[in-house]
Amino acid sequence: MQLTHDAEALAAALPDMPRWLETRSLLLSGNASVRVSDDGHGGVVLDTTFPSGAVFGRADCEFLREVLVEVPEDFELVVQMDTLQAAQEALPSWTVAQAVVHSLVRPYPSGERAEAGVVVSAPPEQRWLEGLPEDVRLYARLAEAIAVQIVGGAVVAVCAAGDVTETLWDVGIDTLEGHRRRGHAAACFHALAAWMAGRGRQPVWSAYEDYPPSLTLAAKLGFQPVDRIAVLSPTSQATS
Repeated sequence: MQLTHDAEALAAALPDMPRWLETRSLLLSGNASVRVSDDGHGGVVLDTTFPSGAVFGRADCEFLREVLVEVPEDFELVVQMDTLQAAQEALPSWTVAQAVVHSLVRPYPSGERAEAGVVVSAPPEQRWLEGLPEDVRLYARLAEAIAVQIVGGAVVAVCAAGDVTETLWDVGIDTLEGHRRRGHAAACFHALAAWMAGRGRQPVWSAYEDYPPSLTLAAKLGFQPVDRIAVLSPTSQATS
């Protein structure tokens, strides 16, 4: 099948399933720059607002090197496991991290569920982002919706629906130092999951395989592993 430069057409051709969440979300976002190889068998979609992208189809080594030669050092490339070998051959100096993709054992029920001090904001309001680490603030600002835990008038935890498709959303979650292990992250997740379920979307949790805290929290919240993806980067990235 010849691939197209049309982002929406590409999104429609890919299944709306957990391992394709980041790729399809980008294609549907309106911020996608699509590059297709000359033979039409593979391509790369680049985010025009964030240093990230994804490989789709069977992109050859020369094409990948050409498209990705000038990406910034903090760039992250999502690669499906069946094309990981080709990507590694094209980008031998890039680091590779594998992520375990999770979905809930049972669909999350819709309805209002927010504990005291938890606020859902859609789209995210700037006032709830102040005081957050820069990388978390940027991710949350671009999210479709967020839930924040407020303690003493300040935001101490956030859960964000960053990547979103027709039926799925990616869980991005963080708690500030000094406020961890108090259930704040879980409270934010439950509030946002209920809100998103009311809009027909279920959560997906991706965690690097070498980061036990995220894997443990996923299991605690009722997630189970369903797939894997790889994330390639020009430099070694700190896991969070």
